[in-house]
Amino acid sequence: MKMAPAVDTSVTSDASFSFASKSESPDLGLIPPPMDQQPSPYRKTVIRAGHEVEFFSGELDRHLTDLRGTTEEKRAQVFQLVDSYHAYSRKRADRLRERQPRKLILRENEMDIDDNETDDLTANFDEEYRKAEEEAQTWDLLRRMLPLEYGQDETSQLKRHTKPSVQSRNQYWNDFMLSDSLAREQKVVLEWLQSSASQGPPVDDIVSHLQESAERGDILAHGWLHTRTKIKLQKSVNGYQGPLDPRAFGFAESHLSSNTLVTQLDPDAITRQARKLETQDDFFERAIWLGCFEMLRRGCSMAEIREWCSVRTELWRAASLAPLPLANPEDEDQPDFDPRSLVLWRRMCFSTARDGGTSDHDRAVYGLLAGDIASVEKVCETWDDLLFAHYNALLRTRFDSYLVKHGGDEAARAAQQFPAFNAVLHHGDPHSVSKRLVTLLETDSRTSAEATRPSKALQGAIVAHELGRYLTNQGLVLAQHANQRSKSNLIPPVDLQVPDDLNHPKYFNLSDHNSLRVFSHVLIIYTTLNKLSETRIISDVRQDAMENIIAAYISYLRLANMEEMIPLYCSKLHGQRVYQALSRNLIHILDNNARRVQISIMNRLGISVSEFVKRQPEVFLTDVNDLLQPCEAKRRFKVLEDGPATLKYGRIVKPDFFGDDEAEEFDTEEGHIICSLEWLMLTDGLFVETCSYVLRAYKYFLKRARLRAARALSQRVPGREIIRRKTGILVGGEDNDGSIEWFAEFAASELPEDLLTRYAGDKNAVIAHVRNMWELECLVKALDSMETLSSLAVLAREDSTNSREMWQHTSKEVRAAKACMQPVLKGWLTESLRPDPDFQALREAYIPETVLALVSSLHFAGATLSRDYLLECMELAAVVAEKGSVVAQEFVNSGRMKELVQAFASCSKALAIFASEKKATSKETKKIREHGWSRELWSVKPQ
Repeated sequence: MKMAPAVDTSVTSDASFSFASKSESPDLGLIPPPMDQQPSPYRKTVIRAGHEVEFFSGELDRHLTDLRGTTEEKRAQVFQLVDSYHAYSRKRADRLRERQPRKLILRENEMDIDDNETDDLTANFDEEYRKAEEEAQTWDLLRRMLPLEYGQDETSQLKRHTKPSVQSRNQYWNDFMLSDSLAREQKVVLEWLQSSASQGPPVDDIVSHLQESAERGDILAHGWLHTRTKIKLQKSVNGYQGPLDPRAFGFAESHLSSNTLVTQLDPDAITRQARKLETQDDFFERAIWLGCFEMLRRGCSMAEIREWCSVRTELWRAASLAPLPLANPEDEDQPDFDPRSLVLWRRMCFSTARDGGTSDHDRAVYGLLAGDIASVEKVCETWDDLLFAHYNALLRTRFDSYLVKHGGDEAARAAQQFPAFNAVLHHGDPHSVSKRLVTLLETDSRTSAEATRPSKALQGAIVAHELGRYLTNQGLVLAQHANQRSKSNLIPPVDLQVPDDLNHPKYFNLSDHNSLRVFSHVLIIYTTLNKLSETRIISDVRQDAMENIIAAYISYLRLANMEEMIPLYCSKLHGQRVYQALSRNLIHILDNNARRVQISIMNRLGISVSEFVKRQPEVFLTDVNDLLQPCEAKRRFKVLEDGPATLKYGRIVKPDFFGDDEAEEFDTEEGHIICSLEWLMLTDGLFVETCSYVLRAYKYFLKRARLRAARALSQRVPGREIIRRKTGILVGGEDNDGSIEWFAEFAASELPEDLLTRYAGDKNAVIAHVRNMWELECLVKALDSMETLSSLAVLAREDSTNSREMWQHTSKEVRAAKACMQPVLKGWLTESLRPDPDFQALREAYIPETVLALVSSLHFAGATLSRDYLLECMELAAVVAEKGSVVAQEFVNSGRMKELVQAFASCSKALAIFASEKKATSKETKKIREHGWSRELWSVKPQ
């Protein structure tokens, strides 16, 4: 008897509860098609996943698996999760930044490496580091914005105090923060942008190229060295005493006038005299202003700025930044603060930014202090820089307005004396300014390429409070990508209007594994916080769209051999999608120990295992539309060769009519259906559901004449084991020898009370339900034995000197075929709980061909083993001829009664001839005596 086809058992049985990778394999770069689109049900393409995948799943499990406490305490656990992700991603980005330069140097020192390869290595590192850095920035932004958005803003919780007559600058600032929620949000975004900028190269490295052009070696102090030397030279040559006056007599003939150099060295000399510095000193001047801008951009404290300037003996620059450092308004507080001074100082800075200064960065520094946009934008190079310029202007404008309003009449008069840029008025509606800014940066030629990277687009969505919309669109993009060739069951289409801009590069596709990980965890955090907030409700259709991100990530985990993580992420889906995702992503696991590990994980996560194992067969049977599947077997099921019967072998049965063992595999759907039923066998109870699904599977396989699948089902999910495991009734004895006698034992047993309750106490209904499953299993086993007999008949025809073992095998298979055919010959599929048209179709398709195959099998056995099998064939004719015989009726309906009569005639002819032979006159067997048969009746003696 043939065994079930070999299947992949690569899933190890020693899986553990830790969320850790079990293997590493080459990264294929692109995610393969979803499993429902792969050509084989057991083929798994393995891709490599980094340590960050394990860390993120472990932290997610630790913080969100069992949320307890009040709403605020649960929310705090979510924020702790975000903090852990930020800390990890920050360290990861820092390690990359520190490690890779050394790695590149080592590679460059290796032999046989050309410049192109070095360039490729550098480019690959730059891309890897950029992604790591932007991920760290994203988590940093979330950890700052989420408490603000979900009601845990620390600034807003500060206690209001009675205003004293004299307030410090800190007190004005704190009162301002308490009174203005938009300002609090803008402050948070600014602090995030400052923190992100601080991760860049050191300030000294940024100004190094200008410092080198200054041609002063390692000398950072002593100001404009080259210009000072030129002025001293002029004085010594011409004998001047005191400061040089460019209007003095004879100055026009000096070499200073030819270069239009300044004649004095005070900071205002360049603008006052409208003259220049020596070229080297001009580079030095630009380097210092660039450094000041970078330190303000990074949020450095006044102490840090002062120290940097003092090294260059330029402390006056630090003093000019002192009235309100951008980094932190609380830095170096002013106890006796006069609002008028800051109002006036902002306007003086604005005037300098617009009409003064010696370079773009000089004006940009004062533009930052003034809350100007135009002067700062000129030196902005990135998305972060431009967003910083606008948010800085907005926050400073709002604080200025607060000081004018609460600083008394003098502050109000000071504001009217000089102009200042009003960023709030410039941007219009303050509540939608963030959204308009993010949209502007996507269209700005300077930042459009950067702004449309998925990582930056995600940051923009967080800043603009458009995270839900962006994640919904991203889910729609993934659905579009997954269904572009054929319908995907893992990421199905969503019944939602698709926006026109979904082809925008700011959305990623299934090949971007890193974005899948980041976005999945962002979505989980977003939906968890929304569930904790009763006022934030997401519609089901949008939830479905967003969850495509998690579904795609789950598929990625499956392909990366990280099956233990799959239940965790499936538990973050909603409704029936939890069980659909589990069903489709765990179906490839074939080892029962590994399956039990998954079930244990589900129990720990609070996933209903019974619902999962019930849902899984339904998923795969629905995929193939089994209930509406037409009965193709009526035209496809044919096991007999054309041609007349032979004397020794009867009508020839096709060898291997189940299919070639080496060439034919299961269909993907068939393998999934069988595996889902094996999962169902691992849980207690669910007897009725198990029998129902096994019955549906048999019907589907047999209607399509998929005999190999039906045989595998009978071997891997036998009816005997269903009874033993699901009801506790130990039918069939301890040895699983394939016997079909278990049904009679079950029918005679006392059934469990809970089982009878499902059928309203009707034991006959239970028995009828099991009978149909048993009858279909018997047919498959009978066909399996007859296929084996057909192969043995081929061997007998090819070699008459066969071994004893072969004939013993033949005898065993004949007995099995006879036993399994008994239900088929006696009212097969005629008793059921309710009328089933499929049963009639199966009787029409299988009974005539199967009975004819049985006659041929008995004919072969009678000619080679014992003439008694020929007598049994004659007994079979009597059974078929009984009144009300279903078998006879099916032969009549199919118009094949003539074939049956000819088959029996061939057997009777063979029996007559063999009985007349001398060697046939042996003594009667026990079977002949029991049945009252006589060989003499068939003996034809010559006259």
